[in-house]
Amino acid sequence: MACRLNYYFKRFLSLHKIKNLIFQNIEFQYLQNFIHMKNIRCILIILLFSAFSFYVAPAQSFKGGLLAGLATSQVDGDTHSGYNRAGLIAGGYVGLNISKKLSGQMEMRFIQKGSYKKQNPDAGDYTVYSLRLNYVEMPFLIKYQYKYKLTFEAGLGFGYLASHKEGNENGPFPDYAQIPFHKFELNYQIGGYYQLFKNLSVNVRYLYSLLPIRQHINGENKFLFSKGQFNNVICFSLYYQFNKPGE
Repeated sequence: MACRLNYYFKRFLSLHKIKNLIFQNIEFQYLQNFIHMKNIRCILIILLFSAFSFYVAPAQSFKGGLLAGLATSQVDGDTHSGYNRAGLIAGGYVGLNISKKLSGQMEMRFIQKGSYKKQNPDAGDYTVYSLRLNYVEMPFLIKYQYKYKLTFEAGLGFGYLASHKEGNENGPFPDYAQIPFHKFELNYQIGGYYQLFKNLSVNVRYLYSLLPIRQHINGENKFLFSKGQFNNVICFSLYYQFNKPGE
């Protein structure tokens, strides 16, 4: 009798463990889908902004268009260096001429930033670090046309952190093991355009956080006058400008 009770008790514990694993997996998948849906919502909002810019641009003598490209980034203030994190850039923009050579431009774009360190087996280093930061960003820029096909720009960018993922070779970090990120980012941006065709230009832009994106992690290097970690990003994008009616 005691043996049978012990057998059923073990079966119950096994079923209970399986149930917990199933529910944990469901919760993890739900969290992944939720984060993924947040990114999709951000992209949809940007597309709506782009569609709105197409409608407003002809009516108000604005210029409007689409932009897409790649970002290479690192996070200053962590223990890793190098622009090793690649990310996507996509969005829309509207612009208005101020004078013959001066114009203003506002953008709404989805941009991926972060940091990445891969393994280096030759040096006996098998550790991996991965940080992905997904932002919805609104840059406000002043542009100066230096020559016919060459334009320079400078301005400020305001970003909202839609989602993030941080981990190492063992997988994603749990929430309690992470230092929280600030939801909003303020950065400066400088860059330039080269016109390839009538409606298509290539853009190279550098941006850097003016305020920390989060506090330092214990044990990391602290730079002079630095109070945290900062996004350091180089962007390569294509800008397509839509024709106005009659052009």
